[in-house]
Amino acid sequence: LSVWERYHQTVLFITHDIEEALLLADSVAVMTARPGRIKARLTVELPRPRPIEVTTSPAFNELKREVLALIREESVRADAETALE
Repeated sequence: LSVWERYHQTVLFITHDIEEALLLADSVAVMTARPGRIKARLTVELPRPRPIEVTTSPAFNELKREVLALIREESVRADAETALE
C-alpha cells in the first residue's frame, strides 16, 4: 500500500488471503481451478484509507461472502471433474 501511495502505479497483487485482497484492492478477480481463467471480478467500493477495523463491517463481510461463494462453486466443480477422471 505504501508503494502505491508513493508512486501511484497500478499494482497486481496475487494472494490466497481473501481479507487481505479485500483490504488492499480496488478490484478482486477470482480464478477458476483448471484451466486458470478469471471466473469473476468484483469491485471493492470501500472508502479509503481502509483501517483494519473495516474487516468487521457489513459491507466488507458481504464482499467476503461473495468471494467465498465463488471459490466454493469452483471447488465443487473441480472436485466433480476429478471424480470423473
